[in-house]
Amino acid sequence: MRTRYGRTLMVGLVLVGLLAGCATTVTRQDQVGLPTAENPEYLAHPFRLVALPLHLTGNIIRYGFIEPFYFAMNTMPNAVGLSLEEQRYLQERQETWAREFEAFRALPPIPAK
Repeated sequence: MRTRYGRTLMVGLVLVGLLAGCATTVTRQDQVGLPTAENPEYLAHPFRLVALPLHLTGNIIRYGFIEPFYFAMNTMPNAVGLSLEEQRYLQERQETWAREFEAFRALPPIPAK
């Protein structure tokens, strides 16, 4: 029973490894930089079609729910057991977000049509 799962896992990993290189058909000599979404075959790969919405969902969850939760935890570090390193990291993140919000507020307003 255990070897069947191991074998299935190995076959799956090999399959993913083989399919991951099939995103574009551009040869290495013709490729100047990294592949971009301008190539029509970029979005045709099945893993890309799954990865793009999952990446967006992950960012929404991280910055919409997890980051504010960590910022709230930083106000009571002893109650939740944050180490000094975690407290410093969260303080740096809060300062970074504050700078971003200030820069956003400093932008000129978008004119109405």
